[in-house]
Amino acid sequence: MNSKSIVFAAALAGAAFQSANAEEKPAIDPVERAKIEAVLQDYLLENPEIVMYAIRELQRRQTVAQMLPSIEMYRSFLEEDKDAPVLGNPNGDVTIVEFFDYRCGYCRRHFPDVMRLVEEDGNIRLLPKQFPVLDRPEEKAISRLAAQAALAANKQGKFEEFHTALMSSGVSVTEDSIYKTAASVGLDVTRLKADMADKLIDKRIGNTLAIGQDIGFEGTPGYIIGKDVVLGAEGYDRLKQAVSRARAKMADAAQ
Repeated sequence: MNSKSIVFAAALAGAAFQSANAEEKPAIDPVERAKIEAVLQDYLLENPEIVMYAIRELQRRQTVAQMLPSIEMYRSFLEEDKDAPVLGNPNGDVTIVEFFDYRCGYCRRHFPDVMRLVEEDGNIRLLPKQFPVLDRPEEKAISRLAAQAALAANKQGKFEEFHTALMSSGVSVTEDSIYKTAASVGLDVTRLKADMADKLIDKRIGNTLAIGQDIGFEGTPGYIIGKDVVLGAEGYDRLKQAVSRARAKMADAAQ
């Protein structure tokens, strides 16, 4: 929806709101009121996407309001962990915290949009957080195994290569494909397996799972961008909007 439509709808809604508050302001002439209501009704019927836009925006604000207290409580852990892998610009002015699972099809399909925004913007600090929620008790924990492998790859300085290859692979993530991907990007697989057994890596993943769930993430992908939250693979434009909103808030705070 273009900005002109939003402004027009807001003006009409404002006029209707004014007419509905007769105790606070002089009553609008009944004829004028009827005209305003007719124009508003016709416009909304011709442009129903405005209603959907308003509903989505209301839902976004409600979600952020519910999640933000926990986000602020954990923000330093999520954004300032010096041992966490970083993609994009390490000194970027906007940080995106991404909760994802390597076996999540939505995460993998959304990956090109995420990286396109990071590359085109040039000033985004992307922090991928291992959130392996797709494992089931009766199955081998492949999502967690992939998460362990990614953090072990970081010890060899090849997190980005491994992460990109696994997220971009067209094949299912299995134990075999994890190690084949590791070898394909030049990782020492023997060392990788040894590092994957590091209890600190497992602890880091467990902490991230607990924090993400406490914040309110129930699935993947999920993104924290400043004081905004994006749930699901909502696409390039939605992420870009959240980044712009974060920069605007920073500019306001600096004044």
